[in-house]
Amino acid sequence: MSENTQASQEATAATNAVIGNFSLTLPAPNGAQLSVSGYIYGDESRASLDDRMDVCREALIRQQHILEIPVLEEKVRMMETAKLDLERAYADLLERQKKAPKSLPSQEQANVKNYPIQIKKIEEELAKAQARIAEVRKAG
Repeated sequence: MSENTQASQEATAATNAVIGNFSLTLPAPNGAQLSVSGYIYGDESRASLDDRMDVCREALIRQQHILEIPVLEEKVRMMETAKLDLERAYADLLERQKKAPKSLPSQEQANVKNYPIQIKKIEEELAKAQARIAEVRKAG
C-alpha cells in the first residue's frame, strides 16, 4: 500500500470517528420505556444527525402506539364490564322501585338518579378509547 493511500485512509478514519452518542427515550404504557441510541460521527453534518434522530424518534413513536393498543383494549373490556354491571344494578333498582316505591333506602334512591349519569360517562369514555384504538391502528 502506498504512503498516500494509507495516509488517505487514516484521514478518512479520523473524520469518521465516533465523537459522541445520543439516546432518545419515550414513555410506554404501564410505566415501561422505549429507548434507542446511536453514535455521532466526526464527519457527520448537523442535518444528517437531525435526520437520523428524527427517524429514531418516529420509530419510537410508532412502537409506543403499538404498545398502547393492548392497554386500550383492556381498558375497553373493563369499562364494558363496569357498564354492564351498572346497567344490571340500575334495572334491579328500577324493578324494586316499581314494586315498592317507598321502600328503597335513601342511598339506593340516589343510585336510581346517579346510575344513568355514570352509564353515560362510561359510554363517553368507551367511545374515546375505541376512537383512539382506531386512530392508532390506522397510523400504524
